[in-house]
Amino acid sequence: MIDISIIWSEILNIITKKTSTVSYEMWFMKLQPYSINNGVLILISPLKNVKEILYTNDYKNILPESIKELNNPNINDYLIIMPDEVSKLNTIEIKKDYKEEENIYNNNLNKNYTFDNFVVGESNRIAKAAAFAVAENPGKEYNPLFIYGGVGLGKTHIINAIGNKIIENNSNIKIIYASTEQFVNDYIDSIRNNKNNDQSFKFREKYRNADILMLDDVQFLRGRDSSQEAVFHTINDLYLLKKQIILTSDRHPSELTFLEDRLRSRFQQGLNVSISSPDFETRVAIIQKKSFEKSFVFSKDIINFLAENITSNIREIEGALSKVIFYCKMNNKESADDLLLVKEALREELGGSNNIISLDTITDAVCSYFNVSKEAIKGNKKNKNIVRPRQIAVYLINEELAVPLISIGAYFGGRDHTTIIYARDKISEELKSDNLLKKQVNDIKNLIHRN
Repeated sequence: MIDISIIWSEILNIITKKTSTVSYEMWFMKLQPYSINNGVLILISPLKNVKEILYTNDYKNILPESIKELNNPNINDYLIIMPDEVSKLNTIEIKKDYKEEENIYNNNLNKNYTFDNFVVGESNRIAKAAAFAVAENPGKEYNPLFIYGGVGLGKTHIINAIGNKIIENNSNIKIIYASTEQFVNDYIDSIRNNKNNDQSFKFREKYRNADILMLDDVQFLRGRDSSQEAVFHTINDLYLLKKQIILTSDRHPSELTFLEDRLRSRFQQGLNVSISSPDFETRVAIIQKKSFEKSFVFSKDIINFLAENITSNIREIEGALSKVIFYCKMNNKESADDLLLVKEALREELGGSNNIISLDTITDAVCSYFNVSKEAIKGNKKNKNIVRPRQIAVYLINEELAVPLISIGAYFGGRDHTTIIYARDKISEELKSDNLLKKQVNDIKNLIHRN
């Protein structure tokens, strides 16, 4: 009589030499030997994705090669079936000692983050377009989608928007959205409780059986080698099944040099798009959008002032708006239209001084230093005593403020961006050797930054 359990055990021993420990435990150990019919080893898979994985490119040769290496005359092929397919083999009912799949897809998406309230500008236009394309056709192209950029620029918002859009289109889809820290903690728990098969089962099924996997801040995989391996195999298996993978990081995959090469290579296999600091126009749009959401009116001058001075990221903008609104309400103001009050509210955020830096602040300092009028420096005069201060003002504005060149050009009488680039680069180059110019620029900076 053929002892199928012994044969399967021998095959598993061979398989361990052909694949990683993670893949072995994640996929092959789940199979249950059922019978040998006409030389075909019948294996039962508890879940559909296990069966699909073992028939895909990276794994499809492992079982047949192991059976061939075993060289047992009783078997020459294999077949993986689902439990509900057993009856089709015209065999007796078997005992199912596997666990039924449970609903473990509490996707943790923030419902408030949508494409509708994502403010689009030049700094994020490409990322938004790619994200929307993925949301409309997950798993079809741009896989993985890797979104990178600094803190507070909207990466978390945009991947939540992807998830919410996908659910809007298909409410039954299985989405996992998790921070990398959460993934690592889940993986550590599964290792710590490795004697608890139920715990290990839940971890594997949670991440391997998802239709959409979103991991936020993958840079936090630094120094976690075993977790990197788990992430790699998770992403690899989902990719082979054409499931959508979406990742975020604070930098481009090529800069994640502390990660395994194969993991960085997988990150770069799809589409990498960046989100950068919002430009002036985008900051204006964000302030307008956020103030509307907060049901508080900001005057145009205050909006422009905030857009000129709060330049690093969206979170900082939101924090500044909240503080301004608080100060206004404390002073019985129904709208934000008092510049002195706004400056006082943001005194700490903007360096502890009421002399807040703006286009006008810099231009006024240059005009005062060279004793020229603002009208002249912003006008069309081309005599040397006007052109030089104008070029210095352009250089300083570009250095001190995150204002787009086109906006600087508009400020200086509608000049095109090539003229602005020329002025900026001319001063920048001359500063390398012109000591008088160095002194002039430093003196003006002192005027700008004085309390």
